[in-house]
Amino acid sequence: MNQELKNTEKRKTEPLTNKEWFTFFIIPVNPNSRLNSKSANQIEYERYERFGFKKKMEQADTARIAGVLFYFFIILIAIIIYYIKL
Repeated sequence: MNQELKNTEKRKTEPLTNKEWFTFFIIPVNPNSRLNSKSANQIEYERYERFGFKKKMEQADTARIAGVLFYFFIILIAIIIYYIKL
């Protein structure tokens, strides 16, 4: 097996870096879909699909779900605090 194939196989099983995971977590959805049809996360996810980075795709999906749940619970807690103070 030559070096190029070894590197290709290594990249397919390599996990997301902390920075990549954090961007998928902080911006789980495209916030300005009317102005810009593709966000940086969508472009990056499509690149993972194109090159077959399955582990990165799975971790990106997990980070997005965690990000959506995080924002949901933050909003829910803010609403609860608001109604408790009334």
